[in-house]
Amino acid sequence: MNYRQYKFYARTTKTSDTTIVHDINMQDPISSIILGFEFYHTGYVYQLAPVACVKKVELVDGSDVLWSLDGYEAEALDWYNNGGNLRSNWNFQATGGTVSRYVGIHFGRYLWDPEYAFDPTRFNNPQLRITLDIDAASTTGNTIYLTMWANMFDEGPTTLKGFFSAKELKQWTMADNTHEYTDLPLDHPYESIFMRAYLDGTAPNSCLENFKLLEDEGKRIPYDNGGQEILRNCLVEYGEVKENIIVSPHTAARECWVTPTERVFGMSQPWAAAAYDAGGTCYGGDGGNLAHIVKTASGNHQIRVVGATPHSTYKIPTGIKMNPETYYDVRRLGSLRADIEGAAAAQGFLFLQQLRPY
Repeated sequence: MNYRQYKFYARTTKTSDTTIVHDINMQDPISSIILGFEFYHTGYVYQLAPVACVKKVELVDGSDVLWSLDGYEAEALDWYNNGGNLRSNWNFQATGGTVSRYVGIHFGRYLWDPEYAFDPTRFNNPQLRITLDIDAASTTGNTIYLTMWANMFDEGPTTLKGFFSAKELKQWTMADNTHEYTDLPLDHPYESIFMRAYLDGTAPNSCLENFKLLEDEGKRIPYDNGGQEILRNCLVEYGEVKENIIVSPHTAARECWVTPTERVFGMSQPWAAAAYDAGGTCYGGDGGNLAHIVKTASGNHQIRVVGATPHSTYKIPTGIKMNPETYYDVRRLGSLRADIEGAAAAQGFLFLQQLRPY
């Protein structure tokens, strides 16, 4: 075969907070890395989405950080890179359940891209570092199982030009009518800019008043849109975020943490062989916190969830994905600044996906 999927880190049990450091010793180019997280909890109450347990995913070469995002950012980026699709996750948020989430690190425009992939031989000591917080998502969370795969070329293409790098630039607390200014890097072309505006119970478009880019101290303004405008453009291009969840029902409203964070709809029915008179009731969902309630707590319930904006993260496109010549080449600029105006007391996160040439 010219292509292969290699399990380079077998399923391993983690029962305490830890940072896994794994040397990338492969010699063939890597098209993508798939991280498999299985979150086991003895109860049924989550206080955050399961990927909150993934505090950081990094690919480094000594002091050179090649890729660095937290779990929310990594999964949101993977959703956009997959054309608006989650992977084959299994969201068993019922009592004593295991939630399985699979997150991809893309080094090219698509799987097996012959021009863009990560070539370990071009670096001195590449390492993958994953930091886990066992009970960040649930107080009853006590185990995480981790597996890692690499989608590799059996024989490296001779046409490799570079790879996709993603990095978080900044975190801050947003506020109504408050501007946050950030000088952006000018080292590599931008494939996309990502803005995450997270507040429990609040849609991200209500947290972000405006996002503006200013070149060379305002000589040119290539982007200037509010949260609602960004949302509408993202919906046109990527559609809805869709997932299935299984929960333990409760006669008082309980939190179900979901990937979509605005315009969220949940449709609940019993997950049982016996017939029931009615399904569950769902409401809310802004910020990823969907409320679920039933009249009679019996068995488990299955919820079909649809909505917009994965993990409160907007993609601000800066080129045509399949044509790197159209990417935002910031290397010609003297300066580039983001002017981000808040509309609520949300947590702001700014990160990039760049094309890093060899």
